[in-house]
Amino acid sequence: MTFDSVLACFSSATYIHPHLPRVSSLQNSAVVIAHHFLESFLLSREKPDDRTKTCRSSNKAAVSNQNKETKNTKHSDVPNEYSSTGAESSTSSYRQLQDPVSGTPVSTVDTSWEMNYHESAIYLEEGQNNDKFNSHPRDRAALPAYLLTHNHWFYSLDLAAALLLMSLAVIEKPAVFKNVPVGVHASIELFGLFLLGISIVMQYRWLGLRTFIKHKRSMVKTVSWTVMFLEAIVVIVRNETHFRVTRSLRPIFLVDSRYMGGVRRFLRQILQSVPPILEVLGILLFILIIFTTLGFYVFSPNKEDPYFSTFLQGFVSLYVLLTTANFPDVMMPAYAKSRWSAAFFIAFLAINLYFLMNLMLAIVFVVFSDIEKDKFRKLLLHKRRACQHSFRLLVTRSQPEHIPFRHFIGLVKYFKPNLSRRDAYLTFKALNKSETGLISLSEFYNIYDVCEYKWKPYQPPDPWFVDLPTPFRCCCFLIRRFVTWSWFHISVYFIIIVNGITLLVTTIMISASGEPISYNVDVTWAQVAFVVLYVIEANLKMIGLGLAEYFGCGWNVYDFIVTLLAIAGIIAEEFSSSFFYVVILRPLRLLRLFRIRRRYRDVFQTLVILLPRVMSAIVVIIITYYFFAIIGMELFSQFPMKNCCVNTTVEQFYKDDNTTIYINYYFLNNFDNLFVAGVTLFELTVVNNWFIIMEGYASVTGTDWSRMYFMLFYLVMMVVMSVVVAFILEAFTFRMEYNQTVKQDQDKEENTINISVYLNRDELRSIYRSATDTRTLQQYATVLENEGMVQYIGTRKRTRDVLQRRMYQEEIIKWLELDDQESQANPSEIVPELHSSHESPPIHISAFGTSESVPQQTPPSHFGSLNVNGSLNSSQEET
Repeated sequence: MTFDSVLACFSSATYIHPHLPRVSSLQNSAVVIAHHFLESFLLSREKPDDRTKTCRSSNKAAVSNQNKETKNTKHSDVPNEYSSTGAESSTSSYRQLQDPVSGTPVSTVDTSWEMNYHESAIYLEEGQNNDKFNSHPRDRAALPAYLLTHNHWFYSLDLAAALLLMSLAVIEKPAVFKNVPVGVHASIELFGLFLLGISIVMQYRWLGLRTFIKHKRSMVKTVSWTVMFLEAIVVIVRNETHFRVTRSLRPIFLVDSRYMGGVRRFLRQILQSVPPILEVLGILLFILIIFTTLGFYVFSPNKEDPYFSTFLQGFVSLYVLLTTANFPDVMMPAYAKSRWSAAFFIAFLAINLYFLMNLMLAIVFVVFSDIEKDKFRKLLLHKRRACQHSFRLLVTRSQPEHIPFRHFIGLVKYFKPNLSRRDAYLTFKALNKSETGLISLSEFYNIYDVCEYKWKPYQPPDPWFVDLPTPFRCCCFLIRRFVTWSWFHISVYFIIIVNGITLLVTTIMISASGEPISYNVDVTWAQVAFVVLYVIEANLKMIGLGLAEYFGCGWNVYDFIVTLLAIAGIIAEEFSSSFFYVVILRPLRLLRLFRIRRRYRDVFQTLVILLPRVMSAIVVIIITYYFFAIIGMELFSQFPMKNCCVNTTVEQFYKDDNTTIYINYYFLNNFDNLFVAGVTLFELTVVNNWFIIMEGYASVTGTDWSRMYFMLFYLVMMVVMSVVVAFILEAFTFRMEYNQTVKQDQDKEENTINISVYLNRDELRSIYRSATDTRTLQQYATVLENEGMVQYIGTRKRTRDVLQRRMYQEEIIKWLELDDQESQANPSEIVPELHSSHESPPIHISAFGTSESVPQQTPPSHFGSLNVNGSLNSSQEET
């Protein structure tokens, strides 16, 4: 069976019938496909009802009733528009479903709705992942490959293959783990490339040749994959590795992974920051050349000055001076001859280091801030357009501007397959703020926010000890009042401060004694006393607040862990000195003092909110290190550095004999394997004496061009670290501006947002309608009797996206107005027709077997607008 026939079978088995599950849930494709073929054959005789879809048409009377029902609902529950994935690739008509026995055509209304639900969910996922709509599956034939590559199993496989390729650097020559045969690691490489090749083929399958070629990231990935695949074959054939700088391109596959979306965004921001950086670097290079020329003419006559003997040597010396690594060494020979020469170096550093370098950082910060805001705007509008695409596939002809619940839950089945019926209804009701029972487009825009809420029944805030006997209940109540007393918290902070001062004084006294510190540190009674106080504090809080409330606070969890470590360290020190490091971790409790100041709390809250993006920045730095480490190993791993650089200015740093008093161990800064190369590159990043490493390799290689590697690494890392610094500055600046703009958040420390939804008796019966839900309804009987409604609480994290929507309230309104104007001026660009590639309109197959031409439907003219804060009403958003 050919690849196309397999995909055709896969498409038929998975997407024709509405009862079939999503591809992302498939774990054993062959068995499941066979099962679905059989199920499709049996169920094709059934006419599904709106609610149960299990009524079998076994006689003529039943068929007649169904046909009458179809006549009545033909125009009331027919999709306003059909999905593009419901159309055949070769014709413009929808596939006509027939009974395999009688050959009688079957209604495609339900099947069309299933296809609309599926494609509507795809649009929302593309909006969420910031995928361009031109990569949307074109037709039914492209859908299997699209869904196969857009599920978490395939994402994980793609990520694992990329990590496998990158990890080969530890066994390839020069290796960390030596003696691995060439054929072994080359075969592993081919296996990893084969897995990645599947992703490339599938992507080509659903993108098409024209879109695939225009997709830059896909083309870069394909070209890199082709080169590495050919190289791996050459290595296996020759059974010997060769000069392979292309191994440094392996992070491309990691960056292309779906789970590395944050890394791609950070890299994109770095690339967008490069043009203004290059302008400043151009000015800096111009001034550097001017000072090099001047230094050559002024200082080269001094034969005792080795730093300006040639123009190239002068350029390198001033380049290193720009990092301050060789200052004041580079100045001293000229300064010894003439004190006025200091003016040259002072002027150079003042202009380049203190002005231009700081100017570059300021420019990067401004550009980065603008990029952040523009990125938020574009993502907001992209999600909005995804909602427009999704919305028009969920409305009917009779109600082209509203979505009923039955179609909303059909969407949820594919967009959020793990959402229960109860949570789906609560999500629907949270969206439907107008309480009409129908979702408008303006309400549908909030689906990304509302779907993030985790729902649970509201529990009255009664203390846990409310059912205890009276004496115990009174004691627990008094303890609760005590631990919530402000002076209790002040006392705890006072104890922490005294503990810190005691520890500091003890450390200074031990240091002043002149005796070397040993791992056998005696545990003093003062340390035991402080630990006992912390244990008492933790127990009082757990009794007064209850375990759920106590461990619900991150600071309490932090205190609990530090206290456990302190107890474990004290006990373990009586038996072994190996727990010395646990004992010295006790000062970590001092970090709790940062909770006192509001500004310090902002720092920690901002860090928590930005933690995913901080991790993306760390991954970008690691990828940069990996790239240069591979190149460095290929260029310099064969050169021994011990006792090298004879008769050079850096000779003393590489000596490993008795001719020097202090061994500097610079010969350990090499590229012998991946991990050692990483440490060497980190030393170059710090730039302290980095020129010694550069000059050492320039000496052993015998060429001045080897310096280009180190100088280029410094420039790249300078750009990356400048963007990282700008990212940190922008994050905290944004937080401070947010606190000044949104006053109502200044006194809140929670990192969550809560909303409330109320359900009546009929709604509860609707969502709890199975036999197993009887007990749940009985539990709500008392609440319904007293209140008449049951309250549910939805909770989600307060992300940076939420803060930005509240921060840019006024700007969002203007952005949406401009977007509406663009959509009305260019409707084909914003909402393209579904079947633009087909000449004739789609044909709807009715229950009677007759076909009728369905005219092309235009999207609703009502585009709506987001709320002021971009999500829910501010009065309902937080409780």
